[in-house]
Amino acid sequence: MLHPRLLALVLFAGTAFAQDANYKLVLEENFDGNKLDSEIWEVRSGAKQRGSFTDEAVELKDGLLTITTWTDNKVDFSGSIKMRKAKYFDFRQGKVEGRLRFNPTKGVTAVFGNDTDEDATKEKQVKIDIFVSFGYEKGGAYMTGVTWNTPGKPAEKKELNQRNLTSVGKFWHTYGVEWDSAGYRFTMDGKLRMTVKSSDGIDARRGIELASPLAAGESAASRVGYGSKEKSKAIYEVDWVKAWKYVPPTK
Repeated sequence: MLHPRLLALVLFAGTAFAQDANYKLVLEENFDGNKLDSEIWEVRSGAKQRGSFTDEAVELKDGLLTITTWTDNKVDFSGSIKMRKAKYFDFRQGKVEGRLRFNPTKGVTAVFGNDTDEDATKEKQVKIDIFVSFGYEKGGAYMTGVTWNTPGKPAEKKELNQRNLTSVGKFWHTYGVEWDSAGYRFTMDGKLRMTVKSSDGIDARRGIELASPLAAGESAASRVGYGSKEKSKAIYEVDWVKAWKYVPPTK
């Protein structure tokens, strides 16, 4: 349950992103070709929660980024990519959108958000969840939200999130977030789903994370495994991601 003061920061409306001619496209990733652009993306690897991230889970095929979760010799494997720090957005007003779909599977999560600097120990961090879908939701809901975190000061952590009750499983949808000095506005297919007013200012660092981690809270759900990679139905697909920077009009 949200603290009343934090709950007051969350507003709802029915409008889409403002179509402003001053938004400049700074990233358009259509995942064409047969491998990721290594200048923009890096693939994570190693142990993560209940299983392991591996580059074998991440593939480009037919213009789609595909992340597959499977089981081999009782070990669960999945994948994650994140934007390289050199490509982080350095602007304080902009927006990010992505078109994606996820086959809901118990124990598996689909994530589309910003990539926080996990190695930072001094700077304040802002984690943005544009789309998070948990397998146990069976495609009937997804989560959006913002988390403010000061490393070393857990008492200062603030989190606002919302469970959006709408059908997302197996269907293509476009999810996005727009941010400026006023806060964050989350959309699905151009419709505003959640607005968060920012009392802490806006973190200028922005990256993109696309991942399909194994959910620690559903450890009992996948004990039978997901099958081989070729037969697994635990698939997360991304058609494209785009980012825009707001450029003020010249006076």
